[in-house]
Amino acid sequence: MKVGKAFLISADYHLVNGKTYVRLLMKGKKLFRLYDYYEPYFYLDAPESESKNILALDLAEGGKKIKVTKVEPVERTVSGKPARLLKVYADYPFNVPAIRKALSGYGAYEYNIPFAKRYLMDKGLEPFSLYTYEREGKFLKRMISHEDKPARLKEMAFDIETYNPQGMPRKDIDPVMMISYACSNGKSGVLTWRNPKAPMPFVKVLAGEKETIQEFCKIVREEDVEMLYGYNSSQFDLPYLEARAKANNIPLKLGRDGGSFKISERGLTVEAKISGRIHMDLFHVVKFLGTIGALKVSKLTLENAYRELVGKESETKSKVQKLEIYKMWDDEDMRTLLFQYSHNDSRETLELAGHILPMEVQLSKITKTPIFDVSSSTTGQLVESLLMFVSVSKGAVIPNKPSDFEVKDRSAHMIQGAFVKLPTPGIYENLVVFDFRGLYPSIICSHNIDPYTLNCTDCKPEECHVSPTGARFCGKKQGLVPFVLDNIVRTRAGLKDQLKKLDKGSPEYADMFARQQALKILANSYYGYLAYARSRWYSRDCGESVTAWGRHYITQTIAKAEAAGFEVLYADTDSVFMLLGSKPNEEAMRFMQNVNSSLPERMELELEAFYTRGVFVTKKAGTSGAKKKYALLDEKGRMKIRGFELVRRDWSKVAKETQSNVLKAILKDGSKDKAVAIVKETVERLRSGTVPLEELVVNTRLNKDPDKYLVTSPELSAARKARAAGIRIDSDAMIGYVITKSGSTVSEKAQVLELAKDYDANYYIEHQILPSVLKILRELGVSEDDLKFKGKQTGLAGFF
Repeated sequence: MKVGKAFLISADYHLVNGKTYVRLLMKGKKLFRLYDYYEPYFYLDAPESESKNILALDLAEGGKKIKVTKVEPVERTVSGKPARLLKVYADYPFNVPAIRKALSGYGAYEYNIPFAKRYLMDKGLEPFSLYTYEREGKFLKRMISHEDKPARLKEMAFDIETYNPQGMPRKDIDPVMMISYACSNGKSGVLTWRNPKAPMPFVKVLAGEKETIQEFCKIVREEDVEMLYGYNSSQFDLPYLEARAKANNIPLKLGRDGGSFKISERGLTVEAKISGRIHMDLFHVVKFLGTIGALKVSKLTLENAYRELVGKESETKSKVQKLEIYKMWDDEDMRTLLFQYSHNDSRETLELAGHILPMEVQLSKITKTPIFDVSSSTTGQLVESLLMFVSVSKGAVIPNKPSDFEVKDRSAHMIQGAFVKLPTPGIYENLVVFDFRGLYPSIICSHNIDPYTLNCTDCKPEECHVSPTGARFCGKKQGLVPFVLDNIVRTRAGLKDQLKKLDKGSPEYADMFARQQALKILANSYYGYLAYARSRWYSRDCGESVTAWGRHYITQTIAKAEAAGFEVLYADTDSVFMLLGSKPNEEAMRFMQNVNSSLPERMELELEAFYTRGVFVTKKAGTSGAKKKYALLDEKGRMKIRGFELVRRDWSKVAKETQSNVLKAILKDGSKDKAVAIVKETVERLRSGTVPLEELVVNTRLNKDPDKYLVTSPELSAARKARAAGIRIDSDAMIGYVITKSGSTVSEKAQVLELAKDYDANYYIEHQILPSVLKILRELGVSEDDLKFKGKQTGLAGFF
């Protein structure tokens, strides 16, 4: 027996001599595997007297016998109540569904839990924790203890450049020109098969494409890469390398076992999995974290993600046009820039990974989910993973996934949402904004909202938490969801206190900050999970009760504010905007303390900020778009903007900047004349034709292949024209297009930036600039004609 220490990274399973072994990927001095024999099973709601019949089942599939190896009675909790079940063991994990089908006359649970995930839950193991273990050879005997320490992996980022005379490279014809790489130990380079004009120390020239691919695989092995990063590498770089390796009659040896990679699909997300290494496609991670608001990214290109998340400009991106790459490759004078461009891509990808990995690691640790799965998960899947883990630790059976019929039925009945008090449009001074801290999480915890505490029989009526909907929740025994969520909220609060004592530049601060951010993501996802139609713990009564209590507390706060002499201008979900008038700030703080004295223990109204000036706009009834449309200026001169076009991707840069400058003129300068002058200057620039095309790009994401849409929109028209010109356009791509002068309709005029030669000034004035500012300026009495140099600005006089 030997005792060792290593980080647990991930798990899968392997069949050895007719037995199922879990393979644990561990990180000591290097990555290695430990094997642990474990039997697959599921739970059956059947009498114990059926055990012999179950053991005697005679099943076969594909000519192979399927065995029930063991049946034993167990005590578990089902739907919050004690139950006696049969634990039915199978010979192999993939035979569990067939055994369950043969026993379909009985209720069953946990028959579709991934085997490696089941093992981690049953053993209580946490990815990225440092474990002290005991082994015999390569077989694990037991985990002795674990520590919460940061794991440091050997990382590499890579990128490929392909020959593209048709715009979109063709895997079967166009070769890989170069492969760049950058390692966490400082090594980096470009592998290629054409010489630069002058020697470049980071460029290694091979005999051809075949040798270039082989050299890359060799470097991956020699550097003992443990974490391999790419950007859109699952859908482009790796499949392209595999196709070119096949064209050259060589294997793509990326895995520790000498294999290539396997594709894993989760919904619309495609991930490439490499044996013995962790592959992380940063495109999917940036997209996910951006979608949930954990990161702010306006466009999902590597260049943009690097600029907005790392805070640096790419050194060479602006100097290289994608459609010109093949020309640069063929031109010895231009090839030097192309080598630099490729080299920078991999180095920038590695830097980007450094900003993203800490949060991914923490999400992995908290939700007990291997990091490869985290990178392709939704918040609902992460929430569910943690609930499953805690359920098992408490001896509770995990609920089954809902059927398609159940999902359809749940989706047909919408839950009433939050309370919104719309503001009277206008410009206001001296405001204060209060927020309920974590409103929905605090409601769930304070009122013990859980599917299994609903309408309990353990409490007297006066002991229950009765929601405004009439639903009753147990006042004695804490439910699973409140238990997990309360732990998340309290842990995060403690981490935030500790962060104040740490140096912001230290590794400890970075890890702790990432952990509290991960906890925030999860805490804000539990209400949505309770109301999600595909949730294992779905409850319409729970979801309705959360929002009903939310409406109760916000309307109660409004009533108290008005009784205290404040005018409530606006309220939405968990925020109250009040006009101070002549009241001092101290009076607003006393009001907040008064409200908090009457709230449940875990709920708290807190000050967001005092604002010197704000502008509010209300959208027209029945129109789509953001409900929140306001801009505020706080006492320190900082602007807070919600709902205006400058924070949306589908508006051009010139429209966003114009609107931003108009808001600054109103809020910071208090100048009506300056605001109007800004718009007029932009209109004149557009009419003169001097605005750069880059400032006119409109970005829109496609949700599927452009050829599968029935209705043509500007972005689809642009995407199809781009494909016809040979430019690669993937499904789920971000399309950046310009409205040009050529065509009779907007769709006909749309061209991707690479193909645009001019722009339609009238379109941008009428559909971008004026709509982005008119709702604001109308509050100052400015009309559309005023901004087009028609008529007089009669409504502006005397506003300030």
